[in-house]
Amino acid sequence: MANNQAEYYRGVEAAGSAVAALPTVAAQARATAVHAISDDLLRDTSAVAERACRVGCSHCCHFPVGVTFGEALAVAEVVRASSALTASLHRERAASAALPWAQLVGRACPFLVQGHCAVYAVRPLPCRALASRDANACAAVLHGAKGIEVPRDDEAYWRGLGAAAILAADHPAGSRELRSAVAALLAESSAAAFATAQPTD
Repeated sequence: MANNQAEYYRGVEAAGSAVAALPTVAAQARATAVHAISDDLLRDTSAVAERACRVGCSHCCHFPVGVTFGEALAVAEVVRASSALTASLHRERAASAALPWAQLVGRACPFLVQGHCAVYAVRPLPCRALASRDANACAAVLHGAKGIEVPRDDEAYWRGLGAAAILAADHPAGSRELRSAVAALLAESSAAAFATAQPTD
């Protein structure tokens, strides 16, 4: 079993080093650098061979996701370049804008297209770090089963949380709900717009 605190600070240290090496303080560049170093960090775990996550498996894409400012800027850039993704986001945002965080469970991410993530290259750290060890458990939880805990790769999970904490420090709002944050940034690509997005719970 992972030592959660140690793994968290391993993520903090790796992300902090990546950010410190940058010649810029731009939030999107910081997110890109942290994602690059995190990908290696999240693959190098003792449970990597036990992961059930596969291409086309999308149970976790039906849960709300928190995103930091730099990550949201990167996703917004990809979405802005695609009229189909932009339309999908606006439809989903209109349908879910009044829903609290807990009621977003079960709603597909607007960037999930035919079972695949259309923004995979710039997906936020929660998506990168949540690695299940049982796809059937993921499906059961998504469909409302009680008393089931999804076994995950805890090393990856806690390292991802640590890395995300470094990026969250880029903005006073910390992190915001993904669809809300990206929609706000499409309307106005600014730190102020990000702050108006729905908070994570």
